[in-house]
Amino acid sequence: MIMQTRFVVVPAVPLKKETYPRRLGFPAALGEGYDLYDTQDKVRLSLNLPTRAQAEFECECRNRCPDADATPIAGNGLGAIG
Repeated sequence: MIMQTRFVVVPAVPLKKETYPRRLGFPAALGEGYDLYDTQDKVRLSLNLPTRAQAEFECECRNRCPDADATPIAGNGLGAIG
């Protein structure tokens, strides 16, 4: 059985909505940067990391954390401050 990783890298969602003429088709780049997606809580962590390498590093760090369920997750606005 393959164990699913909790955090995965996803392309960032654009912060502002842009309109494109139909003749141009689908835009090549939807957003700039990368976010993480929490597969357990089904929530996107909008970190807007500039490169995929940085996003992969952050993803690996979070997936290695043994007590990830007990710590608040930075980037989703749900963690406790203090």
